[in-house]
Amino acid sequence: MNIALLEDDPDQRDLATLWLSHGGHQVTSFGSTGELIRELGSRRYDLLVLDWTLPDGTGGDVLTWLRNRPGVQPPAIVLTSRDEEAHVVEGLNSGADDYLVKPARPAELLARISALSRRARTRGPQVLELNGYRVDLVQHRIAVDGTAVDLTQKEFDLAVYLFQNPGVLLSREHLLNRVWGRTADVTTRTVDTHISRLRRKLRLDGQGPLRLTPVYGQGYRLDAVEPAGAEVDTGADPQAGTALHTPACVAEPAAGQPAACTDAGPAPGADEAAGWDTTAAAGIDCCPGVLAQGGPAEPREVLDHLARAARFRDGETASHMVRVGFLAWALALAAGCSPEAALLLRQAAPMHDVGKIGVADALLKHPGRFSSDQHRQMEAHTVMGAEILGGSDLPLLRLAAEIALTHHERWDGGGYPRGLRGDAIPLPGRITALVDFFDAMVSERRYRARMKPDEVLRLLHAQSGAAFDPKLVSIFIRHGERMARVCEQVMERGLGFGALSDPHSLDFAALPVGA
Repeated sequence: MNIALLEDDPDQRDLATLWLSHGGHQVTSFGSTGELIRELGSRRYDLLVLDWTLPDGTGGDVLTWLRNRPGVQPPAIVLTSRDEEAHVVEGLNSGADDYLVKPARPAELLARISALSRRARTRGPQVLELNGYRVDLVQHRIAVDGTAVDLTQKEFDLAVYLFQNPGVLLSREHLLNRVWGRTADVTTRTVDTHISRLRRKLRLDGQGPLRLTPVYGQGYRLDAVEPAGAEVDTGADPQAGTALHTPACVAEPAAGQPAACTDAGPAPGADEAAGWDTTAAAGIDCCPGVLAQGGPAEPREVLDHLARAARFRDGETASHMVRVGFLAWALALAAGCSPEAALLLRQAAPMHDVGKIGVADALLKHPGRFSSDQHRQMEAHTVMGAEILGGSDLPLLRLAAEIALTHHERWDGGGYPRGLRGDAIPLPGRITALVDFFDAMVSERRYRARMKPDEVLRLLHAQSGAAFDPKLVSIFIRHGERMARVCEQVMERGLGFGALSDPHSLDFAALPVGA
């Protein structure tokens, strides 16, 4: 057996190590509780032998830490000079499986270890199986459809707790306490990072039979993926009181399907489902679904109202919104989308950050790095934007709601609010995410200088396949000089919100570029 020995007295530590080694066991010794707990966070042992009184704590601290961790934990023997009945009761009630008073006899210690080993083998369940996932709690392994997945110790611990609680909404704080411990010097942002990794490694992004669902403002839940045609789960917790409503037109689509409004009447026919043109050269499906549905749009009136709201913020915010619209239109055209689809995107993309109306000014103007709580508040603008824009019959507003919800998703699944990955992110959201980043980087900000377009193109290349759709990045870089000219033209000609709905306000193909 692989045994961890906790003993602060060097002589007794060496003696116990000798006994255990002669009994055929591998022994790693520790002189403090903190040292052992740190080791247990990254390494698995078959059994623990614990002294009780140490300079930095007690063996009971180790047992308490183990009790708060998910999965099967190793049995533990307390080996101490504390020999009163109350001491024995305290040790066993703290979670020890056995209690032995010093001076111990070697044969008795080895016999008790053998007995604990036999009992540990009969404990159960030691394997969890769920929808093609097999979690071995003893070997600390997880397999997906028979293939083992390489996980760190913390990733495994987090996954085990999620698999032990399917369908249960678990807050970030609760997961942090259960997996990292109450005294861990980490923030809930660490939970988000590990959740993102598990989505990718264990295919919990909705592409397989299980989805690790983020629930806005509350936490995460491991859900079974409903088959196509089943009722859409909006992520509302039935015990959480009044929950935010996710508009049907921005609910997560079934794997491989374009996003479409479920409340817009009958589904379009096969020819209409193509929506945007498909470009074989780029390999991108330019279909947001909303274009083939809904009644007549009045984009100019909608944009006029948006312009009024933007002017109450500041001139740079309004200008950024217009540039994002024109850049999204230009990238859609370069990707092979039809002029009609690209024009609708041009009108919808400027509304991507409308949810920031619900974010405090102090946070929007915060000059430094965000705390984990500030991150959560800022991330809420995506859901609030979808709330503001959702529920309309206008294709423009339905598309804008979809963009507001999805423009902070990442290609690798590490974005928010739903952690969508790859093609599960609607194309309009992927396009807007890329052009929003480009324009922000080439623009002056109060906390940094503007970057040159070629510098930003290098950043985009570095984030290809991570933050952004690699096909879109390739197209954008190929047309990089012309994209930069789009921004320049908007500024030089003073193009405003009214120009977004005018199909003749800018000719992308005719923009001059250098030799």
